[in-house]
Amino acid sequence: MVFDNIISPAYQDWLYNIVNSNSFLWNRQDITVIDEEKYLNDKRNGFANIHNLFEGELDLKTFNCKDVIHHNIKIINCFFPLLFEFIEPLNINFISRIRIKAYPAIGTNQIQLPHVDQVTPNTWNVIYYFNDTDGDTVIYNERAKSVDQMEYLLSKDVWTIKQRVSPKKGRAVAFKGDLMHSASYPKNKSRFILNINLSENPESEVSQNCLKYN
Repeated sequence: MVFDNIISPAYQDWLYNIVNSNSFLWNRQDITVIDEEKYLNDKRNGFANIHNLFEGELDLKTFNCKDVIHHNIKIINCFFPLLFEFIEPLNINFISRIRIKAYPAIGTNQIQLPHVDQVTPNTWNVIYYFNDTDGDTVIYNERAKSVDQMEYLLSKDVWTIKQRVSPKKGRAVAFKGDLMHSASYPKNKSRFILNINLSENPESEVSQNCLKYN
């Protein structure tokens, strides 16, 4: 499901200027897909710069949350108008993870290892593209509802492509959370994306409001 111009051009520019600012802090992650020894030397398991916004369980109706690992309240507030755009079309109510990623241009569109972000039932992945560049998101027909299923598919390493989505400023793509997928590196211009993991229902009740400033 592809959404072009999901938000206004002015809002698109504002978000891009935030992540492309010299003052925006990044964490370099040398292994970005699967942190297991047998995949460490796989060229498809390469690096990216990452800024973690939230990881836990956040109710978009009440803003209650639980099991919070990452929580950058000042930055995440910038993205709520974008996040709300997906509530109705995807029938989702909860956020489990939000990350910003910056992939450097490496001169080739190297496709990364296929994977799923999480194995929780009834989930969606959303990728929002901050800028015009290359480096498609590749979504496969193969599905994994458990870590064991993902490992089995990776051991076979045979993939059939369901959809390729090219980065375009203001574009978002949404697909079910059990679909294996890969990112691709850009050739000539850095690729900035927002990676959002959403769910229809949490595994348990969330009760603590996590949007209060300390």
